[in-house]
Formats: sequence, C-alpha cells, structure tokens
Amino acid sequence: MNVLEKILEEIKAIGGIRFSRYTELLIAVKDVEKIIRSHISDATDMNDDWIPVEKRLPEDERMVLVTCQTKKGIRSTNRAYYDGAFWHGSGSMSSVTAWQPLPDPYKPK
Repeated sequence: MNVLEKILEEIKAIGGIRFSRYTELLIAVKDVEKIIRSHISDATDMNDDWIPVEKRLPEDERMVLVTCQTKKGIRSTNRAYYDGAFWHGSGSMSSVTAWQPLPDPYKPK
C-alpha cells in the first residue's frame, strides 16, 4: 500500500461520533491534518527507489535511470547502462551518483 492509500484508509476510519455539523467538520479537518502530517516524511522521501552507486551497480548492461551531478552540483536524470567499467547514456556520465530500474512499460487494460 502506498503512502496516499494509507492516508485515505486512515481518513475513512475517522467516522464515528456525531456532533453538530460545524463541530464535526472542525474535528474531521483536524484529524485529516494530523493524518497527513504523520505521513509527510513518507511522501517526501523520494529516494526510496534510488540505489547509490557506492552500494551497488546494475548488472547485465540493462538500461536504468541514473542521477548525474555536475561539478557545480546540478543534478539531472538520464537513461543509461553500465558495461562493467563505464556508464553509457545521453549527456555526461562522468558523475553518476545513483540509479534505479526503469519502470515497467505501460500496458493498456
């Protein structure tokens, strides 16, 4: 279950006590705010799928997404593959910092 699904499940579980509509709305808003704040770090941590090159390199020369960083600190994302010695892809591959597998292709229903 992804982070947004967790949030929706917790919001659905709020129900219950009945007060005046105004009081009920205020309580619901505060509960929703608390739920969202409890998951903000999960939703903003976008590095979960990225694998630092120091930790592991891709195998089999398969195409992956890579994060590259210039000497000035500018980061970009490109497609590339690693041949066991060098990165090959579009743009400069001199400073690949992390990689992740490509997502599965779109499949119509």
